[in-house]
Amino acid sequence: MPEYADSSRTRDETPHERHERWAWIHETASMTGWDFSPLSGRLVADDPPWDFDQICLDAMANSHSCLDMGTGGGERLAELIDRLEDARPPGEPSPTISATEGWEPNVPLAASMLEDYGVEVTRYDSDHHPEMPWDDDEFDLVMNRHESYDLAEVARVLSPGGLFLTQQVDGTEAQEFRDLFGGGVGDLRQQLEPCISDVESQGLAIEAARKWQGTMRFTDVEAVIEYLAYIPWDVPGFSVRSNLDVLRRLAESSEPITVTQKRFLIVARKP
Repeated sequence: MPEYADSSRTRDETPHERHERWAWIHETASMTGWDFSPLSGRLVADDPPWDFDQICLDAMANSHSCLDMGTGGGERLAELIDRLEDARPPGEPSPTISATEGWEPNVPLAASMLEDYGVEVTRYDSDHHPEMPWDDDEFDLVMNRHESYDLAEVARVLSPGGLFLTQQVDGTEAQEFRDLFGGGVGDLRQQLEPCISDVESQGLAIEAARKWQGTMRFTDVEAVIEYLAYIPWDVPGFSVRSNLDVLRRLAESSEPITVTQKRFLIVARKP
């Protein structure tokens, strides 16, 4: 490990050493599953007023076949399954559960995590695969948390009466980062209103739709650098060396670094 990676040495470091340490943080940061624990205590994020996990659990308790899209490392789905036994009506069999994951390093992690639960993990993401690898009307529940999707394919694999639950990150979240580091405007299509139109265009009926805005607060500039390595799509092309002036200003401020957090929720049913 490079000497400058040790935070105990940063008190007397030169500007060059600090810049090298920042670059090292960004270049070596990696995340398995969907785990932000390395930023624990350094990133404080507000929560939406709804509980998406509880919404999913309630729907799973009344389903026979469900799909979790973008399961990450499988941690969240495993927790839901653990809670499912207490949520299902007495005597009701557990649903058949499938999962997808599109990021290659996560696929074996999810498969290992979910193997004992009898969940098959399929590598799939809507950006690289034209069709979902399931028959028409396969699932009575499709859950999607922060994962891309092709609405036509979701509607196809949903059975009549089936439910689509999705919580998404608004495409204009963290605009402050793009203003600071040069990333333009976020994805205006990835917002509640256009997504409602897409859902309705596939013949699904909206049962609930909500959006929310809160904040994410970073205690130090190193936490920002690490976060942008985990979530590179917030500022495409970000690098430490091309943003040293901005990073120095942020480091010299005594205030937390605060950006806007945005989420939206859609609950839709296939007639």
